[in-house]
Parts: sequence; structure tokens; C-alpha cells
Amino acid sequence: MKIKIFTLIMLAVILGAMNVAAQNETDKNDKLYSPDGLFNHLSIGIHTGLSGSGIDVTMPVHRLVTVRAGYSGVHFGDIKFKTINTAEDYAGYALVEDDAVRRAQMSDKIELAAKPNFWNMFLLAEIHPFNNESFHFTAGLYIGSKNFIHFRNTNDGALDFLYDANNKVMDYNRTFNTQFSPIGLKFGDYIFTADENGNIDVRMKTNVVKPYLGIGVGKHIAQKHRLSFALDLGLIFWGSPKFVLNNDKEIKSSGKEAGVTQVLSWLNAWPSLQVKLAYKIF
Repeated sequence: MKIKIFTLIMLAVILGAMNVAAQNETDKNDKLYSPDGLFNHLSIGIHTGLSGSGIDVTMPVHRLVTVRAGYSGVHFGDIKFKTINTAEDYAGYALVEDDAVRRAQMSDKIELAAKPNFWNMFLLAEIHPFNNESFHFTAGLYIGSKNFIHFRNTNDGALDFLYDANNKVMDYNRTFNTQFSPIGLKFGDYIFTADENGNIDVRMKTNVVKPYLGIGVGKHIAQKHRLSFALDLGLIFWGSPKFVLNNDKEIKSSGKEAGVTQVLSWLNAWPSLQVKLAYKIF
């Protein structure tokens, strides 16, 4: 629904601009970044890259500055992989005698599906320090999804045995003041536990509002022709990513391995490499 509404807004902007262009014939020899060039051109483009694929519009607001607004999202299917069931770690402990734990130990690896869920609307200002040259600095905001990846088991509702076993472990910890780790599926140094519905439902969560800084080459609005090409490289600052359950409870790292925790500790920004093809409407 959000994407459909945004698409309608984009079409309204484009149609309105084309109407203005039809009523006001422009000088075909004017310069793109002329001093009186406020909104005197409009281009629509498609782009793809590490932040996803989408559509945007660009207009000049100053002889050295253009503004670009659009939508970008990641659109592809599930990534499936096998994960280790941590119930095996309880072999040799008194807990292994519990029926729920023993049942959980019967499955050593379980399939999970990771589905990217990264979409954003953005508003960016591009500064061209060398007048009409193609090099530019870019700054602005991405605003959109707070969930970067959604993890879920592929067999819906089939992990009730993990839920039961983990409850036994948590009860045991409370009763005997022990610190056994949860029973669930291992992802690096994190353990994803099943919910009461027998599912793994975990999201990698980031900020909704994400500042952007970058540089680029090429033209988002063509000067002499209709088509233009641009390449942009930058960082989307999305905060410190966290793994959370479906009740928004954060999953704490065990701290025993360096892998995923170490990556998340410095991954406060998502790299964005974007390739764009644009068409100048007027």
C-alpha cells in the first residue's frame, strides 16, 4: 500500500511538471545549472544497487544543487540455509533426561529462511562543486523499514519441541539458579528461540530514519540529450543492528564467537552503490 501511494504521488509530480512544460516553452539552449534554474528541469530515473532497486525524480534548485526524491527496495525471495539445534549441547547434563529436551535432540539441523525486507523512500541533495562537471557530493535521508532481514523456519508451526525444551531449560535455571543457554537454532553467536506457535520469528532491526552521505559521478539530469547515466557511492547510517523476537525482545549474543557479533559491532552503516539511468522530461 505504501509503495502504491508513493507511486501515485510520483506520477502526479511528473504529470504536473509536464503540464507546466507544455504551457511554458523553454529555451533549448539554456544551461542546466543557470542562476534562475529553480525547478526548470525534471528527470525521471530507474536505479539499482546495494540499497535496492527503484524509481526517482530529480530537479535543480540552484545552479550547483539538485534535489532527488524516490523509492528504493530489495525485492527477491527467501535465502534458505541449515542451522544447528543447540539441544545437542546438553548431552551429559541432568537436563538430558527431560522428555522435552530429549525430543529436541532428535533434530540436529533445521532449515531457516532469511527474507530481505529493506525498502526506503529518500530525499537527497546533490551538490556539484565544479559547476557543470559530473562529480557531486550527496547528503540526505532514507526513511523506511526498520527490519533489514526476517528469519523464519520453512516448516510453519513445526518447532513446538524447541519451544517446550527451551521452557524446561528456563525453568531449570530459575529453580536451581543455573545459567544454561537457551535451546534454539544457532546463528553465529546468537540463539534464535521458538515462540509459542512453534516458529522462529526473528528480525534484524535498524533505525527507521537513516542519514545518507556519499559521492557520485555522472548526470542525474542530462544537459544536451534526453538520457543520462550516474553512479553513486555512499553510506546509509542505520544505527546499530539488533536481532529481536516477534515481541521486540532483543536477543543477546553469547559472546563466545567473534563472527556475527563482531560484524554488527561496526556495521552502523550500510554501503550503497547505485547505478542510475534517467530520462529528462523537460
